[in-house]
Amino acid sequence: MRVMFELIFHPGAAKELYALDPVMQAKVLRGLEKLEREGFRLRYPDTRVLTRGLYELRVGGKDIARTFFAFAVGQRIFILRTFIKKTQKTPQCEIEIALKRLEEVSHVG
Repeated sequence: MRVMFELIFHPGAAKELYALDPVMQAKVLRGLEKLEREGFRLRYPDTRVLTRGLYELRVGGKDIARTFFAFAVGQRIFILRTFIKKTQKTPQCEIEIALKRLEEVSHVG
């Protein structure tokens, strides 16, 4: 039996998730459930390494959503940022927000 991962949401990431339209929100939630079950085993095209221990969960459809996350000690995953991606390249400012939030949750969690 596989041990599931615990998803720990930064408060900002939780607000961003619930601000998505219902269809995209459902897609992101399905992706997060898959991440919760698979953890490290979930690979491209579902996830991709961004930088310095930061990963993105890739969800598509009419729009493209990205959720940034990081693995923590034990079976925990910090969910840091969710947004609708509007360009081909991931904006650096989005990565910086996620890295700042990772610092915040690392000191608390």
